[in-house]
Amino acid sequence: MTRFGLLHLFEAATDKTEAQFIAENIEMMEHADAIGLDEVWLAEHHFTDYGVMPSTQILAAYLAAKTKRVRLGTAVVVLPFHNPIRVAEEFAFLDLVSDGRIDFGVGRGYQPLEFESYGIPFAESRDRFDESLEIIRRAWTHEKVNFEGKHFTYRDVCVRPRPRQSPHPPIFGASFSPDTIKFQAEKGLNLLFTPLSTSADKIHEYRAILAARGHDPAQFRIGGLAFVYIDNDRERALRDFELPCMTYFRAFTKMIPAKKFPAGETYYISLHETLSNTLAAYDRGEVSFEWIVTTSPFAHAFLVGDPPYVADKLQHLLEMYGGLTDVLCWTRLGGLDHKKVMKSMQLFVDKVIAPSRAKGAHG
Repeated sequence: MTRFGLLHLFEAATDKTEAQFIAENIEMMEHADAIGLDEVWLAEHHFTDYGVMPSTQILAAYLAAKTKRVRLGTAVVVLPFHNPIRVAEEFAFLDLVSDGRIDFGVGRGYQPLEFESYGIPFAESRDRFDESLEIIRRAWTHEKVNFEGKHFTYRDVCVRPRPRQSPHPPIFGASFSPDTIKFQAEKGLNLLFTPLSTSADKIHEYRAILAARGHDPAQFRIGGLAFVYIDNDRERALRDFELPCMTYFRAFTKMIPAKKFPAGETYYISLHETLSNTLAAYDRGEVSFEWIVTTSPFAHAFLVGDPPYVADKLQHLLEMYGGLTDVLCWTRLGGLDHKKVMKSMQLFVDKVIAPSRAKGAHG
């Protein structure tokens, strides 16, 4: 059965204080727990209004006490910014206090400003990520951690506590770039990805690599991100979602300036150009938001409209990628009215998820 959850970036809303938009996000997550969504996912970001959540650990600890059943996922912890032993300790502790509800998603980061502000060269991101992941796995599965690398060295470190889940919380590797999805399979990780820029063949490749390395692909979870906003009036849903969504894409494009990436980071350089061209065409009136949502090459990742339309698109999305185990629903963009977002969540559960699950149970 596919799990459905919320992704929270904690984008700042220009007409709200930080306390207000943080409170709204938390209310959404508590509501998700109450209405039957399966999980919430927390995204770490720093230094801009693009995402105001410096510590997924702090928020997950708060949510562990405020919720009863939803799983608490990170999408993601940016490993190059952290001491890996500390991360292993904190998430093991979180797994205990949440009664085993932690899903541990990790990534190497992609925003040059964040690396510059922390004084960490972007060119070191992959090595730091690889070393950190290996150290965390050892901390959760060995009595003592011994490791010597380019960035970290540990001798006989005994990490406590141990996670509740055995052998540890599910570990997800995030791949923004489709070309790096294979690396998550090679590391034996569950997967988080964005269907916006990832074709289905990359997911087939991920499963094939798992099988070639002796794993059962059916035992691995694959989470895909989708924009989700529902109103009983389809045209009103498009109108409500247009400005917040396009504002998000403008902010995201600024976060990945092509000139800031090393020459080898061709994906982000190309993505910046693609998004810039799409935004320019939108501003000139050459493409509409409805075209982006319904017809563009990445339209399948927009579940925006009335319940029957969204239900059909969701089914198409699941079939397109051979079945996703998790759908991360991004429904709270900064400028959206909070009451409308809460209503959209309820419609999604009542008129899309529940009928789909009932059909599956009787089908």
